[in-house]
Amino acid sequence: MTTIREVSELAGVSQATVSRVINGTNRVSHDKKLNVEKAISQLGYRTRSRTLMHASKTARAGCVGIVVPELGGPFYSSILNTIDTQLRRLGYHVLISAGANTEEGQKESLEFLLNHRVDALILHTHQLSDDYLIDLQESELPIVIINRFIQEMNTSCINIDNEQGGKLVTEYLLKMGHENIVFVAGPLDKEDARARLQGYRNALVDAGIAYDDTLVAEAAFTEESGASAMRKVLKRKVPFTAVFASNDYMALGVREVLVESGYSIPEQVSLVGFDDIDFARYFTPKLTTVNYPIEQMCLEAVQLIIQKLNKKNCDVNFKLSPSLRVRNSVKNLNAYR
Repeated sequence: MTTIREVSELAGVSQATVSRVINGTNRVSHDKKLNVEKAISQLGYRTRSRTLMHASKTARAGCVGIVVPELGGPFYSSILNTIDTQLRRLGYHVLISAGANTEEGQKESLEFLLNHRVDALILHTHQLSDDYLIDLQESELPIVIINRFIQEMNTSCINIDNEQGGKLVTEYLLKMGHENIVFVAGPLDKEDARARLQGYRNALVDAGIAYDDTLVAEAAFTEESGASAMRKVLKRKVPFTAVFASNDYMALGVREVLVESGYSIPEQVSLVGFDDIDFARYFTPKLTTVNYPIEQMCLEAVQLIIQKLNKKNCDVNFKLSPSLRVRNSVKNLNAYR
């Protein structure tokens, strides 16, 4: 069976442009529309596309499509559960596709949802380019992007102030007397990871402390990568009294390596995470971390998508503020001076 991807490749346009032609929008140039129509005819896609176009103009499916990188873990399960619960209360069902952490996988997920005539899309994606998503938004299909900001789509993005979160943690550690602070960053090709690192740097600059590359190690938002990053830092033989891991999974990996290496927490090394996922409070000691307002982000996303579906003015909180959850994993060095 011919797919939208095959049509887009033959026509030399994006899948989003093919979708716009299928759905009969006017926001496609004449030349691109001709190329798509030729590809549809050549590949035998015309009959199915016309049926979809007719259906999309006559009735809603009562379904919102959601794309996430994966289905496992408390972070994505919380997102999906919150969105599903809220949309069901409003009379909508959800259709979920996990596109993996690859551009191709997430494009395939979008194609799948478009072929199933969803009324709108809620996307959690860092792999699809800004241009691709901007192009997709030009269709008549309402779109909301969560945990990401694109300036050209500023009324379609629900984001969290990750830079402020990184700064909150670093300022707290500085206040507690820590100056040599290891930062275990997430993958720096992702916007949220870069923002948390920038918050860390900003707090150091504000305190008059020079940024030191040897105290920073990049990881992948997983327990294993956090452990690997901590081992790298230990091999550098640099002095430190605290570690800021930019998510709680990495903090768990960091903790394991520190304990294996003979460090006690927080007596010898303080540890802070980010996200405040459920198990953070069951750390030994209980983990100080940043509360990531996942539920609020999802509630705002649902409200925004409903407003878009009903063609109402967008009136939501587009940028949410994190907060610090202070527990028992940080030692106050000022008490010993």
